[in-house]
Order: sequence, then structure tokens, then C-alpha cells
Amino acid sequence: MILADRNVRNLALYAPRIAYAMVAGIPRVAFAVDLPIQFSSATVNAPPVVASFQNVLAQDTVIERVSFSLFQQNTFPGSPFQSLYFAMLKAVSGVGIQMSVFGGPRYNVNDTFTALENLADVLAITWPQGWPLYKGSNVKATATLLQAPFSTPYDVNLTFLGWQWLDSELDGLSDDEARRRLRGLGIETPNLAQLLVAGDATAPHLPGNRPGGG
Repeated sequence: MILADRNVRNLALYAPRIAYAMVAGIPRVAFAVDLPIQFSSATVNAPPVVASFQNVLAQDTVIERVSFSLFQQNTFPGSPFQSLYFAMLKAVSGVGIQMSVFGGPRYNVNDTFTALENLADVLAITWPQGWPLYKGSNVKATATLLQAPFSTPYDVNLTFLGWQWLDSELDGLSDDEARRRLRGLGIETPNLAQLLVAGDATAPHLPGNRPGGG
């Protein structure tokens, strides 16, 4: 990942440890994990299939890409049309995904089922600097059929590709300390402690908001 100056400043606002690791040139390694999902029934809107990472994340992680593959072993087996069918299936998968993050912080990426082929694009647009997942987090994907498949079993595999860093110092680095180091490196990022103090001092003295109450 090559970040422009403005992208580093944006990243520093909500993921200062990750921004500092990138600017400081801390060595990183590739990260990849699969979420396999299988539909054994062709029933639309049946009880969903749920999958999550096998382990919680041991390091802060940036996901750069979410890709997927689809397979139906009983559709055109042994036929040259099978590869063509699978290529067309990726454009309209018939699979809906609802994705959430838990472990800290906890949030839903999407509240309703989104077509799988659209969700992968949404992630790329929403987090152009990468999707930050923090140490101790996990990702859960809940899948349902929006359209009946040609055959079953219907195998869906989600692959998360990204980066992790090799410096254990980052584990104990607070967001405030990361912002301080970024400022020392010439990256503009606010001192939130000072901003919060300034905000309290300039807050309007409404009833119940004056020093001493009242």
C-alpha cells in the first residue's frame, strides 16, 4: 500500500497506530484468511450460514482486499461450459452477506443482507486506505441465498487479504502516543486531550452546564 500525505492524515484520525506503523516503516507481513461457507439446500431465505475467523486477530491488521470464489460441483460437471457458468455467477452470485466486527470495537459493516458481488466493492470504496481491524477483533459473515442456485452444494469462499506488523511495541502503543509520534514526524494530527479540554472551556453555560451545576 502506497499512501499519499492526505491519506496518512486521514488514517491518523481514526487509526493512529496503523498510520504511525506505515510512516515509520515498521516491517510488515502479508495476512490472508478464508471464510468458507457452504449452502447444502437451495431454499431461498432459509436460516443463514455463519462463519468467522478461526482465531481473533493477534495484531492490528489492515485489510486491503476482500475477494470471493464460487463453486457448484454438480453444475455442468466435466463440461467446458462449467468455467463460463462460474465466471457469469460471480457477476450475480445470488448470495447475500451481512458482515460484522466483534471483539473491540463492535459494529455492523452492513445492517441488511448485501449481494456478495457488491459488498466486495463497497469495502474498497469505503476504506480506500485499507480496512483497519484492531488487535483482539474478529469478523463474522452471515450468509443467505437471495436466489436459488442451479445446484447444491453451493460453496462460497471469502478471502481477506491485508497486512500485519512485526513490531511488538505496537501492541502497547496508545493512540495518544502514536499521534504524538506522528506529529514529531511532521504528520498533522490533532491532540485530542487538548481539544477536549478546550471544548469543555468553550461549552455554553446552559442550565445544568455551569461549573458547580445549577
